[in-house]
Amino acid sequence: MAAAVLAADMAISELLSLVEFSSVRVIGDLLLLETGILTVLGGLVEFSQSIGVYEFRRLLFHTREETSPTRHKDASKRALMLFSAAMVLFLALVVLALRE
Repeated sequence: MAAAVLAADMAISELLSLVEFSSVRVIGDLLLLETGILTVLGGLVEFSQSIGVYEFRRLLFHTREETSPTRHKDASKRALMLFSAAMVLFLALVVLALRE
């Protein structure tokens, strides 16, 4: 996932460099934005399957939906994937900043 995002960032920065934008600066800005988005999405995925949210939905909507440890575990795996991709992008951003 992180590799695909980095490849897309490189392509976008090359296209914008044709219009007199600094490609290194564009990549840095995109990496920072994408790192933030992936981190927030990972937190939302983890939070959406937490026991507190299940209880809130049960009280608010009067549903009979039970908490499921397997659903919470699956959400944790998805969140970990998003956080890992965000950390890879953040490390790339740090390397780019140190190079600059």
